[in-house]
This record gives sequence, C-alpha cells and structure tokens, in this order.
Amino acid sequence: MLKRSYYGLLATVTLSSFGDVFGLLAMEWLVYELTASKLAMGAMALSFSIPEITLRLIGSPLSDRLHRGRFMAGLAALRLLALMLPLSLGLAGQLQVWHLFLAAGLSGACSALFMPTAMAVVPGVAGERKLTRAFAVIDGCRNAAGMLGPALSGALTAAAGALPTLGINAVCYMAAIATLLWLPKMQKPSAVGTSFSLTAYIREIGEGFSFYRNFPAMLSIMGMVSISNMSNIAIWTMMIPFVREVLHRDAAAMGTLTTASAVGTLAGLAVISWIGEIHKRRTVMLGSLAAIGFFNALLGLFPSYPLALFALGAAGAAGPFFSSLSSSLHGTLVPGHLQGRVNSIRFLIGGGLQPVGAFAGAAIAELYGLPFLFLSLGLLPVLCSAAAAFLPSLRSLNGDLSALQTKSQPKVPITTS
Repeated sequence: MLKRSYYGLLATVTLSSFGDVFGLLAMEWLVYELTASKLAMGAMALSFSIPEITLRLIGSPLSDRLHRGRFMAGLAALRLLALMLPLSLGLAGQLQVWHLFLAAGLSGACSALFMPTAMAVVPGVAGERKLTRAFAVIDGCRNAAGMLGPALSGALTAAAGALPTLGINAVCYMAAIATLLWLPKMQKPSAVGTSFSLTAYIREIGEGFSFYRNFPAMLSIMGMVSISNMSNIAIWTMMIPFVREVLHRDAAAMGTLTTASAVGTLAGLAVISWIGEIHKRRTVMLGSLAAIGFFNALLGLFPSYPLALFALGAAGAAGPFFSSLSSSLHGTLVPGHLQGRVNSIRFLIGGGLQPVGAFAGAAIAELYGLPFLFLSLGLLPVLCSAAAAFLPSLRSLNGDLSALQTKSQPKVPITTS
C-alpha cells in the first residue's frame, strides 16, 4: 500500500512538472510575442508569484485539514481550468495579454499548496531512514521531466507555435488528476473532520511559523533560500530576452538551455542518491547556494551560448545538494500533523522575495542590460552564503539529529479544536 502511494505520488509530481514546463514556456513566449517588453515579462512572473505567496500564507493549514490526495486532485483540476482560458481564446484568435496574466494568477494560487501537500505526504509513505533518498528520487523525477520537457516544448513552440505547447500541458494535468484519483487512501491528517473556527484556523497558521521560531538554524537557511530564489527568478524571467537579444537564438535554444540545467540537476541527484546520508549538512547546503549564484554570474561575464550551456548545467548540478537536504531535514524534524502547514510556510519563506526579483530583474535589465543583471544577481547569493558561514546556529544541522527531533515534539501542540 505504501509503495503504491509513493510511486503514485512520483507519477503525479512527474506529470505535473512535465506539463508545467510546457505551459510556462508557452505563456512566457506568448507574452513576449504580444508585447516585446521586458517589463511585461516581469509582470507575468508577478501575476503568478503574488497569488502563490498569498495563498501559501492564508491556506497553509488546508494541507493538514483535508484529505491530501483529493486536495491535490482538486488543485490540479483548477489549474487545468485556468490553462484552458488562454488555450481556448488563443485558438479562437481572441487572446490578449491580460488573459495570460489571469491564467498565471489562477495557476499560481493553485500551485501554492500543491507541492507543499505532496511534500507532506512523503514522510508517511517513505520511512524515516529513507527520507533523503525518497526526496532525491522525487526531485529526480521532477527534473527528469524538466530535462525532457524543455527541449520538446521549445522545439514544438518553434515549429508549431505556443498554443499546441499549451495543449500538451493540459493533457499532462488530466493524466495527473487521474493518477491522484487512482491512489489508495492515505492516512488522514489529524485535523480532518475537526470543527472549523476562525480562531483555531489562525492558530494553525501560527503553528506553521512556530517551527522556525523553535529552530532558528532552519529559519536562517530558508532566509538564504529566499535570496537565492529571488536571484534565480530574476534571471530566469529574463532568459527568453537573453536568448533572443544577447545570444540571438530561437525557442529551441531556450528549451536546450533549460534542458542543460535539468541534466545538471539529475547528475547532482545521482550523486546524492549514491552518497546517501550526508552529515556535514551546513557546509554542503551553503556551498550549494553559493555555487548556483557563481555559475549564474558567469552568464553575465561571458554571454555566449556554449558557456551558457555549461553554466546552467553546473548550477543545476549544485541545486539538489541543498534541496534534498532541506526536504529531508523538514521531513525529519517537523511533526507529522504539522507537515502540510510547515511545508507551506517553508515554500512561502523561500519564495517570498520572488515578486521583488521578477520586478527588479525586469527594471535592472531595462536600465543596465541583461549581462549586468545576471552578474549582479548571480553574485548576491554567493555573498549571503559566505556571510552565513559565520552563524554558529547552523552547526546544529550537522551530524545526528535525534536531539533536535526530541526538541521538536513538545514545542508545537496538536490542534484539536
């Protein structure tokens, strides 16, 4: 039963990730074709990020209150409906930029709780001793989709346009919904069936934050993730203008660059799966964030297509050394009844500065050019990681975690009201 749940979850995450690659590239390409504006590209990212961040805050207890499999299926269905808006209007020849912004906003609102809910399911179907590998395999499936999807979506967009690419996204969401409905019944979160009250709901939101109050080392880590993600969203939001204006390439090249990043990520995940448990988590996690920033900065120093392939592949290889360790730490330290809301707050903190990055990246690119944007925002996480190396609290993340697990249990009570 647990194996079926785990592999079904893998299939769901893979399908949705594969579809997201097609949908994201298609909508960004449509925005750029309609406007040819870097600021419009930034506004597109904002229209996705702001609803996502808002719902992660106010909706964080839902993953612990609802049946997680059905909840994820409902979120996927809403994302499918949002996608059908630009697809149907585009086929009818009536597509406007605001339709894409609206679809991105609805999609962002649904994605806010989809991955946190999926991450909340993993500890219950994988086993505590296998968490690092379990999260690494999930990340591997996501990035395998990311490896195959960009090249295919870029080639399809270059050959047939963005609307058929959106159609592939719709098919993937339908398959993901079917997979979720096929999954066996999972263990119910402790809050399922409890009566609703506004006071209890607000308290549950606070319980998600309380984990980070009790573990300042994890809060510091997530603060650095927020800065790194701000840098990454600014760079990737401007990647299409970078490909077209600086590298003078087409959509197929854009897909190949994204694939290079995904190939690097798979290589990093393979190394993590081979190593297994890592005890020097602090050093590895800080080094991972610094490496990502360094290789992104190379894009600004030496803007050429071959170097871009190398730099994005290397940055992709560095990423899993942080993400898998962070996921396993959360899976180990967070009590089971709080997994949903803490993961929501985790994604909220990690993505909290993404709207700033999207807007600032577009403004910097307009004022100073794309190479300067990539160089300056690439170096930012490098400097933050170097400064964080002097924080003594981060040493508690190394070695055996049993003392931290004991600390986590009495600090956060189970909500019963």
